[in-house]
Amino acid sequence: MPRRTDLSATFCPVGRSAELLGDRAVLLILRELFFGRRRFELIAANTGLGPQIVSARLKMLVAEGIAERRAYSQRPVRQDYWLTDKGKALFDILYAMRNWAERWAYAPREMGEGPAIRYVHRGCGTDVGTATICPGCGAGLGYGDLKGEPSSALKAEQIARTA
Repeated sequence: MPRRTDLSATFCPVGRSAELLGDRAVLLILRELFFGRRRFELIAANTGLGPQIVSARLKMLVAEGIAERRAYSQRPVRQDYWLTDKGKALFDILYAMRNWAERWAYAPREMGEGPAIRYVHRGCGTDVGTATICPGCGAGLGYGDLKGEPSSALKAEQIARTA
């Protein structure tokens, strides 16, 4: 099998981004961190990824300064994962991916009850759809501005995955 080219030193910004984010496991872990799921076991359960993959990708995210480990228990020592400012800045990318998927990634009539995740602006309570500017108050939408409400189909899928 041919080796893939390492793009970590390229001057192309898309190439550098792809080197860090072009792995499905990384994107799924970032999704979990954006939803406030910070503990290793919960991240592994919600992504469906094996513990070795989750461990390796979390170590990479920490090494790249995208996430950090914080102790939440001293006896026994336990740590969870938090997004850094650098990690929080990735919100726009994942939100854009979600918006694209809500529009293009589903078969006709597959989305019977609406979007997989409904986002509400925390500031004014408006359902923002796939907007990047709140249609209710005109505020720009970024990390921490939205509350995600999964559809019943997505909730059922999440429950089945963690059971």
